Amino acid sequence: MKALYYILAVAALITLTTACTTPVNVITQHPSFFDGKKVSVKGKVINTLHLDDLSYFVIKSSGNNKINIVTNDFLPVIGDNVKVRGTVIPKFYYQRDTILVIREEVKPRDLKSFNNVVR
Repeated sequence: MKALYYILAVAALITLTTACTTPVNVITQHPSFFDGKKVSVKGKVINTLHLDDLSYFVIKSSGNNKINIVTNDFLPVIGDNVKVRGTVIPKFYYQRDTILVIREEVKPRDLKSFNNVVR
């Protein structure tokens, strides 16, 4: 009976990661399960930071759970509601810190459309 519950729980988590947005609290509570997996999360942007080699922002979900998003795209505005798709990295190393992040990789479609966005 325990095995059946375990299989159902794993199936539910896989469904969440492939079909819709994954709750931030599930990722923060079980980061090793999501290591290297693509997920979608949504929430409100509460902080942004741009350094020479790092651009990231923090989103807060409905249950006051927070997660860091590392991106190569433009940073959103604080207060925006965003949906992010990326890869979970439970041990992202930056300088002396290790943090749980989702790495969003945005690829410009082509140079012309990218320049239109910049203008």
